[in-house]
Amino acid sequence: MNSGVRRRYDSSGERGGGVNGWKKALLAAALALILLAALLAPAFGTAGEVNLMAVNDRVRPVTVDNMPRTVGGVLYVPYTMLSTRESGINLGVNALYSTTQRTVLVTDRERGISFDLQTNTAQDLDGSPVPARAMVRNATVFVPIDYLCQYFGTISCTRTRTRHGTLIRVTNSAAILSDEMFVDAADNLLASSLQNYLESAGQGGSSGEPVPSGGMQPSDPPSGAELYLALRGGEECGECARLLEGREVRALFLFTPEQLGEQDGLIRRLVGAGHTVGLLLTGKTAEECAAQAQEGAELLAAAARCPALVASAPGLDKEGRETLQKAGYALWEADVLGEDYPSGGALVRELSPRRVSRVELGCGPGGAAFLRAALAAMAEEECQVYQPTAPELG
Repeated sequence: MNSGVRRRYDSSGERGGGVNGWKKALLAAALALILLAALLAPAFGTAGEVNLMAVNDRVRPVTVDNMPRTVGGVLYVPYTMLSTRESGINLGVNALYSTTQRTVLVTDRERGISFDLQTNTAQDLDGSPVPARAMVRNATVFVPIDYLCQYFGTISCTRTRTRHGTLIRVTNSAAILSDEMFVDAADNLLASSLQNYLESAGQGGSSGEPVPSGGMQPSDPPSGAELYLALRGGEECGECARLLEGREVRALFLFTPEQLGEQDGLIRRLVGAGHTVGLLLTGKTAEECAAQAQEGAELLAAAARCPALVASAPGLDKEGRETLQKAGYALWEADVLGEDYPSGGALVRELSPRRVSRVELGCGPGGAAFLRAALAAMAEEECQVYQPTAPELG
């Protein structure tokens, strides 16, 4: 009976033709999909494979131009994965780009590597050459991530196969999820990232191998020095705040407990405008600063219903600062002080483009004029000004 059924279908011209037609249609569809995959395949790495990106527990957008890629056995990622400004995540290792010098500096504030995009060389902060190179492709700068992970020792890079592509994830100790847990939790975001990549490919994304650094002038990355800005409370504090807000800049304002108790209205205004308000502790011992911090936290909560998360304790030694950190405070420690310079413009011109500076200015007499000159110089030098917050300061 089975053979009869088989013969009936095979000998029927109508039904046999239908089966053959179905097979032909399936084959044609498969060929079409193969051709489409070939067209959409990334320009680097294995055909049909897309490298997605994540920094700690956040998925980063991927396009044809910025997708991580392996060249000569070396994995390169866009420098923006390590840029606090671009990713919004402080890895402890930050990447800084200089348009004028055409360099990318990757630093943890103590050590660093500078990639020269014109000479296709790299060196550490002491000027010693290192065996690593950056790559440039269509205005995107790529850095060798595995070498940097080994150099700094505080960041790591993993590759995880997912159903959407290979996830390239750069993390530090602040990452919460393991790679497996992250892939599971971020499945929808990874799917969206893949779709974004495919759309960029369909819109005429570029192709071809990356060229050695110096082959093309990057145009998008920021230039000039990068800095975090803090101001100590004083009689011109309100005017300083208005100057910052006029340039759409937010900063950290530091007040002693005495100042907090005397300026409720100003404190509420600063918090409402989006500035960070922190505690300026003048004690010489950890016990004195802890008592001041408790008083300041209560005053800040009463004035603006705002928790005290950031503190500055310039009189404390390392052990004392660690005690404050264990108490839950993120510590501000300036490395550039306004009083060391004759003018705001002179301060800005002395800022190093090779690292992120922590600049602290006063709001006492003349403070507004000093800040006005500094802000003008920052705009002229194309500086990037960041607001110190508890997550940023760690």
